[in-house]
Amino acid sequence: MTLESRETNRGWFRPAFSILLLTVALPIAATAVVSGKSSVEKMLTNMVQPLFLAIVAGLVFGVILSRRGERGIGWMLACGACVVWILSSHLFVSALMRAWESSVPNASQPIQEPFDYLIVLGGGTNIAPDGRAQFGAAGDRAGYAARLFLNGKTRRLVTTGDTLTVTGTLAGAYQQQDDPSQQTKKIWMELGIPEDVISELAGQNTSSEMASLKNHPEYWQDKRCAILTSAFHLPRAMQLAAQAGIPATPIAADYRGGSGPLTVNQFIPEAEELMKLQYIIKEWIGMQIGR
Repeated sequence: MTLESRETNRGWFRPAFSILLLTVALPIAATAVVSGKSSVEKMLTNMVQPLFLAIVAGLVFGVILSRRGERGIGWMLACGACVVWILSSHLFVSALMRAWESSVPNASQPIQEPFDYLIVLGGGTNIAPDGRAQFGAAGDRAGYAARLFLNGKTRRLVTTGDTLTVTGTLAGAYQQQDDPSQQTKKIWMELGIPEDVISELAGQNTSSEMASLKNHPEYWQDKRCAILTSAFHLPRAMQLAAQAGIPATPIAADYRGGSGPLTVNQFIPEAEELMKLQYIIKEWIGMQIGR
């Protein structure tokens, strides 16, 4: 092997080794010392996911290309990987999510006097393969509302949500049980909440739900009314309620910000964190356009 070939091999090996040492070996060693075997196993699971592998590959090839003289594309690749790493780390996204979720004042304050109506926005339920209604990712919306009723914090519950209207060849594919409001009502009744204290409200998105609520002043006019939804969704929901002239108290459920002690695992990128970031971006855009 010629001297030039050896130098070329070292040019590939050294940056790859350094990147792997910093991004893989060092975090694993630190986690093993600080948190133990269980945390190491969790970290290893995250490290074999496509997102982490793609980021590390981007860093390695970015540095290699830069060393080979292709600085422009090399730095773009490496910097892009670093940005994605930061944007998909639990530490960054959770801090951003907590700030977003806390932007509605008093949304998590204890309820002193029972509400006349609690409006629970749909989106927290779906249908299992066996046809039963079940809690979804945002199931704390319906679950927390049920707890509030059973604890005497509200006299009546209003659940919202219809399925999107489908026309053409898919028309008729949806049934009444596909409506989020129907699913929520069924779960509430199975939990022992009387049917006569539950009302349903139409709406295929937050904007149309508020339009429907505006047309039912008996739920909020001269009443103690509250709107309950996921904490990340609450800022936009309350903005739309204000635009519709609906006075209501905000109640937050389904917090996504997370809490707890700082760990090395929180620095590792995860696809789930990108999804949380997507929620914030979607809500922000909705607030800018008033929808």
